[in-house]
Amino acid sequence: MPYIKETCVAGKTIEVSKYYSFRWHSKGEKREARNSLSSDAQKKINQRNAGKTLRRLMNTNFKDGDLLVRLDFSKRPSGSEEMQNLMAKAIRKMRTELKKTGAELKYIYVKEVGPRGSRHIHMVMNKCDTEILRKCWPHGGIHVDPLISNGQYDKIAEYFIKYAVRTEETEGQLIGKRWYASRNLEKPVITRRVITANSFRKEAKTKKGYHIVPESVRSGFSEVTGYEYFTYTLIKTDKVGGG
Repeated sequence: MPYIKETCVAGKTIEVSKYYSFRWHSKGEKREARNSLSSDAQKKINQRNAGKTLRRLMNTNFKDGDLLVRLDFSKRPSGSEEMQNLMAKAIRKMRTELKKTGAELKYIYVKEVGPRGSRHIHMVMNKCDTEILRKCWPHGGIHVDPLISNGQYDKIAEYFIKYAVRTEETEGQLIGKRWYASRNLEKPVITRRVITANSFRKEAKTKKGYHIVPESVRSGFSEVTGYEYFTYTLIKTDKVGGG
């Protein structure tokens, strides 16, 4: 019975996962029945997968010293559509201003619409003069922090997904996208190969220039397939420090 070993290279990180997939079968092998899931369970799986995709995209395209930005609104917009219109105009201005400096704007942002009236835009973007943000965002406060996680931005991705879920729940539906990203982002490099059940080892292996992230080592049984999985992350060792 074949399992899959997936390796994802995303910036300074390498994610290694071993799992069973219904999509891969040897010739003549019968397909096992999928486990039935409740709508809530399926929703959690979808959110987890979205978080993984977003984490990998962030890790591939951003680095320490780039910016984590929160944009506020002095005048509360009605909801997602108005926020999106204001943000689209701001993005066009940012792109123009950065181009003047010889840089190209790279970003990922998510809208937050809370049940008690909160309205924010959360964004990661490449490093720039914060005066550019002030010039391009006349709608409220601007909060800026540099990225400092040595290329692993899983916590930020996790929060972004929470903001997107909160917005969807507040508005009763997904309006637009979970997150918005510039078209110039690079994609992580993902490779997959079939391994046999006999070669399925729950062993995290490091490689030269990298170290294992201890909290990333996880194993268990998939709620979808019922089969075992094993996953861990390597991160590039930075002997000099940050960035």
